[in-house]
Amino acid sequence: MKIKKILLWAMVHGDYHPLQTEKEKQINAYMPLISALFPGIDYYSISGFSQVQQDYLVPTLKKLFPELIEMSADDVSATEKVEIKEPFLPCKGYEHQDDPKWKERLDELLEAA
Repeated sequence: MKIKKILLWAMVHGDYHPLQTEKEKQINAYMPLISALFPGIDYYSISGFSQVQQDYLVPTLKKLFPELIEMSADDVSATEKVEIKEPFLPCKGYEHQDDPKWKERLDELLEAA
């Protein structure tokens, strides 16, 4: 899956990138990213999406793309795309909520060098 780098930058920085379109600021712009990194994950509502975003997506993006942390908005092109080649941690439905081992595995992956 390919995704615009400005969307990743926005997630990492917790703020919209100045070049994001209104459509790119909506939740559905980020849903494919969550599905690519955590295939099979379910979340029921907007609050569920927010929980997945804050607890799993943002730390994972910081792990996978550490260069974005210090990158200014001016250093990110509106057209550049990044490829997500493989899942970070598959999930079976609500396993992320129901099975503490899933979260433990996520934490292990985030801490790995």
